Amino acid sequence: MGELFRRLRYLLQRRRLDRELENEMEFHREMAAREGRRNFGNTLRLREQSREAWGWTWIDRLLQDLRYAARMLWRSPGFAITAMIVLALGIGVSVTAFSLLNMLALKLLPVRDPASIVRLQRRSPENTTSETPYTSFLFYRDHVKTLSAMFATLGAPAMEMDDDLQPVSINYVTANYFSELGGEATTGRLFNVTQDASANAPPAVVLGYDLWQQRFDGDPHIVGKVIRLNKKPVTVVGVTDKNFVSVGGQYSDVWLPLIQQPYFVQGSTALNDPAGGAGVRMWGRLAPGVTAKMAEQELLTLTNELRKQSPKLVWDKEYIRSDPGGHLQVMQPDMYRAFAMIAALVLLIFIVACTNLGGLMMARGVTREHEIGIRLAIGASRKRIFRQLFTESVLLALLGSFAGLLLSYIGLRIMCAVFPTPAWMSFAPDWRVMLFTVGMAFFAAVFFGLAPSLQIARQRQRKTMARQVLVAVQIAASCILLIISGLLVHAVHHMLYSEPGFGYEQVIGISPGLDSHGYKPEAATSYIQTLKARLLGTQGVTSVALSKISLLGNGFTAYMTVDMNGRAVNVYPNWIDPEFFKTMEIPLLRGRNLFPGETHAVVVSESLARSQWPGQEALGKKFGDVKDLVVGVAGNARIKSLNDSDATEVYWAAQTTDMPSMTLLVKTAGAPDGLVPQAKSIVESIDPKLFPYIWLLKSGFRDYTKILENTALGASVLGLLAVLMAAVGIIGLVAYAVSQRTKEIAIRIALGAKPLHVLSVVLRQFLIPVLCGALAGAAVTAAISQFLRKILYGISNLDPIGYAGGIGVLIAIATIAALLPARRALHVDPVRALHEE
Repeated sequence: MGELFRRLRYLLQRRRLDRELENEMEFHREMAAREGRRNFGNTLRLREQSREAWGWTWIDRLLQDLRYAARMLWRSPGFAITAMIVLALGIGVSVTAFSLLNMLALKLLPVRDPASIVRLQRRSPENTTSETPYTSFLFYRDHVKTLSAMFATLGAPAMEMDDDLQPVSINYVTANYFSELGGEATTGRLFNVTQDASANAPPAVVLGYDLWQQRFDGDPHIVGKVIRLNKKPVTVVGVTDKNFVSVGGQYSDVWLPLIQQPYFVQGSTALNDPAGGAGVRMWGRLAPGVTAKMAEQELLTLTNELRKQSPKLVWDKEYIRSDPGGHLQVMQPDMYRAFAMIAALVLLIFIVACTNLGGLMMARGVTREHEIGIRLAIGASRKRIFRQLFTESVLLALLGSFAGLLLSYIGLRIMCAVFPTPAWMSFAPDWRVMLFTVGMAFFAAVFFGLAPSLQIARQRQRKTMARQVLVAVQIAASCILLIISGLLVHAVHHMLYSEPGFGYEQVIGISPGLDSHGYKPEAATSYIQTLKARLLGTQGVTSVALSKISLLGNGFTAYMTVDMNGRAVNVYPNWIDPEFFKTMEIPLLRGRNLFPGETHAVVVSESLARSQWPGQEALGKKFGDVKDLVVGVAGNARIKSLNDSDATEVYWAAQTTDMPSMTLLVKTAGAPDGLVPQAKSIVESIDPKLFPYIWLLKSGFRDYTKILENTALGASVLGLLAVLMAAVGIIGLVAYAVSQRTKEIAIRIALGAKPLHVLSVVLRQFLIPVLCGALAGAAVTAAISQFLRKILYGISNLDPIGYAGGIGVLIAIATIAALLPARRALHVDPVRALHEE
């Protein structure tokens, strides 16, 4: 304790102690002189020894090194600014990616006690879903003890409001939803359990703040007014706060009490039918002192009890999984894979920036040979030289990192201005982002500063091997990014300008929502037959088909993973009628079509047949666990998996029990846009309580392709950024090589060397590392390209156009970057150069 106190005393009072030490030594020197002793000793050395006795002198040395490093950077503004720009770009991209991850999955939402909120989802070895029957939710809510509260949400199609053409998004929530999240009202009130938890309560609605401003001009007297949603009168009881935050990324124009869902959806059995198709999303709040695992154990016990009461309601080996729910997104495996890919891409940018700067540091070290030689000659150790040089790297990395932090913040603010974001969302850096930035600064200093500092301290900065390795590394990283962006761009081009395997431009989808309105299979069959006949009688309609899966719409995508010859492949099932292939223009290559209501027969896509039975005829084979007979092979369509080159599809004939959940696909002879209002009118004329969801398949196709377009654009920007930074590094290194070989070049020119020969002399040392880097980048991309297969529509992950384009662009830019400074060699004046030497 005494030692620690002494060190702290020195740290806090070292200036006063230094003055006292200096005065005391001056006194003793004068006393020694009076006594006739001329040699008191080296006072500077004695003072250093005294400081070392006090402890923590490394702080003084560090401050001294930082001051010296700052002076050296100040004297080389060109190098300092270039290095900071390169680091700001390389680290700024990484900080931006981490900031997005932080906002989505790490940062807690500004709601009441977000750390105790959990999202509850059904799981079993064979099944996964985020929705739970409402009756199951009630059972858990009434019996659970480890959760202090449970609340739920129920999504639904958009509704008409007061006969406006633009529908409004809605969300049903339990009465305690707003109170559990700590929401406040701008005006009026929000839902509460005393007034809105009964199905017999007056119909109430809470408006979202944005809708209140846009549709009602912020009317302060909106509370108490009656509006109509899907022609149902409902009273406005309040407006959410501008900064209200909902869980699960769910944002709505209007909020409705979940218990009143049957009022808005006439005939709905979603709440009182245990076997109803609709389900709610469950959330809970952990009781004090309870962990998520403890809650899962109790919910497992309750699930087993629920299975005894309703065997058909609970899966075999079902359990409830608990995930942290107080974040903007509950991370799913697909999201982790996406972030892993993004992390890999930004890491390549970081590598390019660091290797670029490492090469510039080594080139700069040659200009400091005289300085370092003098310091070594007067007694400085190589360890001391290395420490000083590495301190400069650390300072440069810190400056570059915080410049990158500023660049990232500006970029995120621009992103928020371009893309609509909630008012509460802020990308201002928090402690996680700051810590990540400091960590990136440390790794950057080690990456680009450690090796050059060692080389310079050992006076080996003139060795070319290290610089060549750095060039090869940055070329390889740039090559990977360019090839990936080339593959994505080619995939987008192929998707936009080639036939996807099915017709979509002249088709509209109609989802009447029969299941949500309580239609039984027989009634649904009758309704669909009537609707189909009415649609076929409409001018311009050429065919109408049925599909259980909503194609290119906002419906649920079902898939199952099948082991095909040792490889896991996604299989996309659908239940259709015989008109499906004609309407969607999917050719039947072999075999026959399905008969209406046929059982134990399937039609498989060509890709499925090839993967499941390579080199064999699929017709007559058995497919699936129930061994359905393959009666036909259809063309590859990938309707529900446009970005999955492995996707395969299998079709079963729709049964009577499927009718309540069927959608209709209507093909027209011309543009389908004008048919939408007619189709809506026909659906509602047969049953006025229905409010169908109708969409254009070509709009859905554009939405799907837009995702891949944005991915390709992002990868292309990263690739361009990487190759530009690599070009800057090559320019600097070639310029350094020209300056170091001025005498040799002058002699060659004096002896009559031709310009092409002079250029070859300068560029020869960079030819091998550039080629090696390009080949290594291509090889690494080929090795990891299996991860890209699911986002490359219609092209191979080893597509020669993507590889040739990426490598070609890289070599072209590298050549231009090398030739720009190399041209200086052609203008060397032999007489002047030799005279200066």
